[in-house]
Amino acid sequence: MTQGTVDTAGKGSSEELDGPVTGSTVPSDGPVNVVRSEERAQFSVEAVPVERVRLAKVIVSREETITVTVRREEFRLIREPVAVGEAVSTNSVEVPIELVLHEEQVVVERRVVPVERVRITVDRVTEAVDVSTTIRQERIDVTYDTGVESTNGN
Repeated sequence: MTQGTVDTAGKGSSEELDGPVTGSTVPSDGPVNVVRSEERAQFSVEAVPVERVRLAKVIVSREETITVTVRREEFRLIREPVAVGEAVSTNSVEVPIELVLHEEQVVVERRVVPVERVRITVDRVTEAVDVSTTIRQERIDVTYDTGVESTNGN
C-alpha cells in the first residue's frame, strides 16, 4: 500500500507543512479530500514518408520477323521454228535489244507511334489498426486500524 498525504488547507504534502505531521493527519475541522488520478490515452496519426516511386521509360528491343512477298522480272527467250514457205518480215528490230528488268525490294521503315497512355494516381487506403497501450491509474485504499486485535480471525 502506498502512503498518501492529506491536502490540508491547500498546502500540499506533509513535507511542505511546517515540519512533519505527528499523530493524525486528518484535520479536525472538516472532511478530507483526496484526488485520484489516472492516465488517459490519446491517439493521433501523422503522415510519414514510406516509399519513393519513380516513373521511367525504358526502351526494350525485340526481333520481329514477317514474310513479305516480292516480285522480280526475268527474261525468257522464246524460240519458234519458221515453217518452210512462211513469209518472214525483214523489218525486224535493231540488234542488240536491250531490256531493263525490275525487282521489288523490301524497304524497312520504322516510325514511333503512340500506343498507350500511362497515368499515375495515388489512392488512400483506410484500414483499422489495433493499437494497445498500458494505462496506469491510482487506487485509494482505506485501512481501518482499531488498535484492538481480533481473536476470531476477522
